[in-house]
Amino acid sequence: MRKKKIFENAQARDLREQDRQRLLEQEERRRILQAKLARSESSVAADPKRIIINDAKLDDQGFVYVHEQISKRIKEHQIDGVKFMWSQIVTNGDIMQGCLLAHTMGLGKTMQV
Repeated sequence: MRKKKIFENAQARDLREQDRQRLLEQEERRRILQAKLARSESSVAADPKRIIINDAKLDDQGFVYVHEQISKRIKEHQIDGVKFMWSQIVTNGDIMQGCLLAHTMGLGKTMQV
């Protein structure tokens, strides 16, 4: 049986590589910020109700927080979902792409959106 020749789309490959690089850069910025917050005595680090959404932000960007009323009720997996959407949609203005937030019914996707 002959194998079918598969052609790779160069644009899709480049997009995957850019996305991989973006994720690595975000993780490094996240690690640096967490270390800074751990060392500082700022109110941001001390207040558990101040949930930071853009923890992989660039230096020239401010923090984006979950609203105080929502932070009392939001669960850890929902925070992860909100951070995921932020990192996929907002952080890279050059390449606009969406994301899919899917999970089991009843786990709070509506709250995350």
